[in-house]
Amino acid sequence: MDLHSVPPSFPIVDGHVDVLFEMMEHHSGRRFSEISSGTVTLDLLKRGNVRIIVSALYCADQYNGEESAAGRFQQLVRYARDHLDGVVPIGSSRELQSVYESPEHEPAVLFLLENADALVDMDLTALDPLRIRVVGLTHMGSNRIGDGNGVFFPEGLRREGKEVVRKLKDAGCGVDVAHLSDPCFWDLMDLFEGPVLSSHTGFRFFCNIPRNLNRDQVRVLVERRGIIGISVSPDMLALDGVAKAEDVFRHIDWVTQSFGPEFVALGSDFCGFFSATEGVEDISRLSGLAERMTRDGYPSEAVQGIMGNNWVRFYSALL
Repeated sequence: MDLHSVPPSFPIVDGHVDVLFEMMEHHSGRRFSEISSGTVTLDLLKRGNVRIIVSALYCADQYNGEESAAGRFQQLVRYARDHLDGVVPIGSSRELQSVYESPEHEPAVLFLLENADALVDMDLTALDPLRIRVVGLTHMGSNRIGDGNGVFFPEGLRREGKEVVRKLKDAGCGVDVAHLSDPCFWDLMDLFEGPVLSSHTGFRFFCNIPRNLNRDQVRVLVERRGIIGISVSPDMLALDGVAKAEDVFRHIDWVTQSFGPEFVALGSDFCGFFSATEGVEDISRLSGLAERMTRDGYPSEAVQGIMGNNWVRFYSALL
C-alpha cells in the first residue's frame, strides 16, 4: 500500500512509560515541560499524536520494607504532582474520553503503581491523590507481597500479598501482572476476580525470557478480558537485544491473529530501558506502527483500538 493512502495518524495511548523515573534520575528538579531531550518529552507527545500516557510510579526494590516503602511511595506522589506538568491529570472516564477524542486537547496522564510493597503498610486511600487505579504487585525482585520475574526460584504470593490483593479487589482496582513471577501470576488468577492487564511485555515464544508472558498466561488474560501492552524495549523483543519496529508488529500481530485486536495495545516502557528499537526510537515514532498495520490490511477500527482505544475502554471502566 502506498503510504500516501494511509489515513491520518490515529490518536495514541501509551499504557506504560517510566518518564517519572527518567525525570528524577536525569533531570532532577526540572519540570516535564522544561525537558527537551530523551524518548518522552511534551514536544514528542504532541508531534506523535500521543493523547494519553500512563506514567508508572516505579518503586525500586531497594526501598522494599516497612522502614522505607511508604516513604518512597509518598515521595514519588509528591514529585509527580510538583514536576510532571504540561500533561493534564485524568480523574474520570468523562475526562478520559474528552482527551482521547479531542485533537486540540493538551496531552494527559494516568498513573499506575509499579511495585506495591508500600501497600502492605498503607491504606488504599494513599492511591487517591493521583487517582491510581492500576497496581503492579512487584518489580523484578522479591517484596513482602511476592516474587517478581527476576527471582531465580520464585514462590507464590505471601500472606501479606494475599491481603493486598483482597484490598485491591474490594476497591475495584486493576492488577498489572507485568513483573510477576509465574507462581505469583497463577496465585493472582486464583484469588483475584477483578480487571487484569500486562501493561508492558513481550512473549516468550518470540523472546524466551522470564520477563515475558507465555502462551498460557496470554490465554488466561484474554479469557479475563484483559489488555496486553506490547513493549518497544529491544530486550523484550529479541534475545540478542537488537530489534526493529517489525519485531513490535510481530508481537502485536500474534495476539491479533490468535485472539482478536481488542486485547492488545501499546505499552512502550520508554524511559525504562537504555537501547533503542530501530524505527521506534522515541514516543513520537509509535504512529509508524499504525501505518504498518494498515499496510497489512488491518481494518481502521482494529488499528484505532490497538493504538489507543483499547486502553481507553479498559481505564474508562476502572474510572
